[in-house]
Amino acid sequence: MMKQYGIDPRLVLWIQKNTGHDLQTFSDLAKIKCLDSRKRNFSAVKNIEDVRLPSWLVVKEDDFSLIGEMTKLKQLSLHDIAIDDYSFLTRCRCLSTLDLQDTSFSDCRLLAELPALKKVLLPAYSQLKYTEVLEQLSCLKEIKEEKAERSGETEQACLEKKSSVGSPASCGPLRLGDTAHLSIDGMGIVLFSAEVMKSVIPGSDFLAQEFTVPEQVGAHIRKGDITAFCTGTGGDFTLWFRSGYPDSNAEKEFPVMIRLALEVRGGSLQFCDLFWLSNWNTDFPQDQILSLPDGYYHITACTKRPESGYWGDDQIICLYFNKLEEMPELTWPKVPYLFTEASEAEQDETGAQGQNRRDYMETIRQLYGVEELQGYTEEEIAIVKQYFDPLPSVLEEFWKRAARTEAIHKVQDKWIKPGDFDQWDWLRNSDYLVILIENQGCCRAGIRRKDLGKTDPPVYVAADEIDDCKWTLCTGTLSGFLQAALAYEAVFAFPFQGKDFMYWLTEAELETVRSDLEKQPFGLYGWLGMDMSFYSNAFDNMVVIMDCGDLEMLYGAASETGYKKLMEVMEGLGEAI
Repeated sequence: MMKQYGIDPRLVLWIQKNTGHDLQTFSDLAKIKCLDSRKRNFSAVKNIEDVRLPSWLVVKEDDFSLIGEMTKLKQLSLHDIAIDDYSFLTRCRCLSTLDLQDTSFSDCRLLAELPALKKVLLPAYSQLKYTEVLEQLSCLKEIKEEKAERSGETEQACLEKKSSVGSPASCGPLRLGDTAHLSIDGMGIVLFSAEVMKSVIPGSDFLAQEFTVPEQVGAHIRKGDITAFCTGTGGDFTLWFRSGYPDSNAEKEFPVMIRLALEVRGGSLQFCDLFWLSNWNTDFPQDQILSLPDGYYHITACTKRPESGYWGDDQIICLYFNKLEEMPELTWPKVPYLFTEASEAEQDETGAQGQNRRDYMETIRQLYGVEELQGYTEEEIAIVKQYFDPLPSVLEEFWKRAARTEAIHKVQDKWIKPGDFDQWDWLRNSDYLVILIENQGCCRAGIRRKDLGKTDPPVYVAADEIDDCKWTLCTGTLSGFLQAALAYEAVFAFPFQGKDFMYWLTEAELETVRSDLEKQPFGLYGWLGMDMSFYSNAFDNMVVIMDCGDLEMLYGAASETGYKKLMEVMEGLGEAI
């Protein structure tokens, strides 16, 4: 009789969301390398009832022991969970990062049996047992701050004080790891260190004098004395303050992303509504002050459109701070925008960070080295409309303005042409309007028929056979897909490429890429079973990071100048595949 294993339904869903598929065989557990209970995958099922469990699995509440069978697991993050027995951890001997801060974990002796552990995040010290073991661990340890009384006040009293308007004497400045709420009337959020800006005259209208003209804003941002970003609207915002750089899960969750920098003096920085600058005053309430050691910081701001669809509607903005040795070079010419509608904001892109606003036409010109773009005629596009109508306006514009350009077809994979729909039955009869197919036919990207009426619909990918009916979300918008896919395909056609073309990458090397290059505000998820992110430091170069459990990398440039600039960062990174 086949042995059966119990599994908590929450673990079933975590596996689904982290791997994108259901467990089929027991050996599938050993293939899982990352498990994060908070990871979201919009193509994954939402309820345990929708999961088809194999015969060797039975639902058993509070049984998480199968995590111990994930013998290649490198990263484990559990959140808001109470587990009675954590002994399964001792079998995960490849674990390098372990986050248990918001769990019931207590027995520190288990950590001594994890030889590969490099970083562990633990609950408050008062919850832990056998803490003497922690002194023996050589890994980085972060222990959650106690929920104790501060200055004779309970945490609840502290929160009540923070909620009172204009109460600068509440519970002290915020710290990295804290969360703040900020309501603004202006269309932007400003950050600065009062000590750095001490030359500004109190009561003066700094907004009108130095922070209204976009070029003035850009000059301050490049200097790093005061920085800001446009939110596109006033509203209510939740700010998450974190250290370092966003990881791949954060990048997927909050795909709208920009990189800024700032000098901190006096041990803190202030953040405020843009309109605060119209009457300069550094007497901020404590819940608008973030405590930070003096120095220079990269600030990565990332967000997503709220579920309501309206920017500024209880919108989450994550702010990551990574300390640097010196002020980095930024090339923002004007105001950085932390939202995605091109119709809501325009700017001249003259530097690397300006790529956050670059459209796919500029991508083709810069990465493919072409001046003239060519599109298909109305008559050619009408062929497709016989089978798929209406066409999304973003797709029709791409086909009319750029899709015939010869250079974009001399790449790794095949962009579908309008004439192909008269040749291939499977294209015409599909429930998806296919726009790109992998060179061996094992992966394709398309738009659902029911989304054709949308201006900028999401794009899905399917793998394996032509008639495969399992499609998963690749990008939230077609315009984002075009940006990412064109950038990915361009690397294969670059005249200047890495010597060995494809490389393995370590987590430490990935941090170098993240800190020294500008992350692009687009990505591909699920193409060939990989999640792809993009980095660059010039308009005509690109690095593609491919996460398939292991990290792989491609990079190159359209010009020798762009390649040399890229190699200032990439030289020596990666192991040839």
